[in-house]
Order: sequence, then structure tokens, then C-alpha cells
Amino acid sequence: MLTTVKAYSSWKSAPVLPLSGRGPETDLLQVRDIEGLGPVKAAVNTTPYGSMDGEAFTGSLVNSRNIVLTIGLNPNWDEWSMEALRRLVYSYFMPKLQTKLVFESNDEFPPVEISGYVESVEPDIFAKDVQVQVSIICPDPYFVAVDPVVINDVSNAQHLIDYNGSIETGIYVRVSERDLPAPTLIGVQIDETAASYFRVAASVSSTKYLEMNSLPGNKYVQNVELGTGIITNLLPKMVEGSSWPTLQPGEQIFSVTSDAGSQDWELTYFERFGGL
Repeated sequence: MLTTVKAYSSWKSAPVLPLSGRGPETDLLQVRDIEGLGPVKAAVNTTPYGSMDGEAFTGSLVNSRNIVLTIGLNPNWDEWSMEALRRLVYSYFMPKLQTKLVFESNDEFPPVEISGYVESVEPDIFAKDVQVQVSIICPDPYFVAVDPVVINDVSNAQHLIDYNGSIETGIYVRVSERDLPAPTLIGVQIDETAASYFRVAASVSSTKYLEMNSLPGNKYVQNVELGTGIITNLLPKMVEGSSWPTLQPGEQIFSVTSDAGSQDWELTYFERFGGL
């Protein structure tokens, strides 16, 4: 059950308004409704056949998410008037302003966040029960866990991962030297399917480590020199047939492999959710 929503403004001057703790009826700002928290409708693309019934599937994608908040204004007429509360809302939600929302539940899923841009802010100023409706467009439609999951182990050891997200997610892997000899081939394996096997002709040593990121829009594999931070791009050294590894909902076996020696590895990922 969803219990808490927090809003963060991109303006440093935005004031903080803590809840009274005496019940929702005494809160100065009351979140009365939130729309757009379910899975976003997918756009499924098809092309008609020339001389037969039906259509050919050509791809699908999920567009941006539109979250609509309905916020009730409940002034105490001492420190906070109706106008002061509207200005407070405007400091967090103003058209074009970037904002971040964090949602928490009672242990059904971890705290998750989503960022977006305010599309519109519509106050019904002259209504008896004043409300402000805020529309936020989130280019990335998925809710992402606030805290990452971090796992450490050694190469060629299998680790069971129970991924609780509802959307496939990319991963970040860092591989460093543990003992000699130095490897010439390093792989990242998820389960035993060839489709999830990633290999690169690269090495690690006491002076450099390898890092790989498979998050869509930010994919890379590279060596990083310790001390200097010099980066060497390893994309040209990916073994033919490799694919970027991702975690899917449920249990799966994760491992880092190498052709020589033993290496330490660290896996980092954020759980992603298609809806709350």
C-alpha cells in the first residue's frame, strides 16, 4: 500500500513544509489524488501485409509517463494563508521546472523515485474547496529504487540474484585484480543462455580495473587506470556475439568469468518498476 509521497524542487530556495503529525485533516497541503501511477500504455507498431490478412509486428515502446497530482489547500490563517500556500506549491511545481517525486509503501516495494518536468499547474482559486492540479511529464516512465543493490564476489563463482523489480534493468559491474595470472578474456554471465553472455578481450591488474555498464542510453565497457583515472574504451574488443547483460524479474544466476587468475567483482543495479 502506498503510504508516502515526497516532492523535491530543483530550486534551492524552496521551503520545507513538514506534516503536522496530527492527522491528514490538519495538514496544510493535502494530496487528494494521484493519477498516472500504473503501467504506461505501450505503442505497438505493426505494418499491413500486402496480400494476406493480419499485420506484421515491427516493434513496441513505452512513451513518457504523465503523473497528475491533486493538492488540496488547507490554510490555518495564522502563518499560512491561501495565497501563501499557493506560492509554496508554485515553488515546487512551476511549468517547465524539473521536479522529483519519491514514493514509499509499507514494505511492498522499496522507496522509488521518478523525475519529470511540470507541464501545467492549475489552481481553482475561487472555489470553495481550493485545489491545485499539477501535471508532470516524466520522460523516463519507470520508477527507480532510491537505493542500489550492491553485491560482491569473486570470478567464476555463481551468485543467486532475486530481482524484485517489474522491469528489466541494466547493470554496472566492476572487475579488479585478486591474484595472478592476469586474464585476457573477461565475461559477464546471467543464467546459462547465450543471449545473456557478455565477453570482452581485456585484462585487469594492480594498476587498472574494468567496468561495464549496460543501462540503456549509457552503455560502455572500459579500463580505468588507478591513480590517474585515464579511461581506455574497450567497445572494439567486445567478442562477436556478445550482448549487453540485463536482469529480469525473478531469480537468476549471475557470475563473472575469466580465462586466467581470479578477480574480485562488484555488481550494482537499481530495481525498476513499471507501475506502483
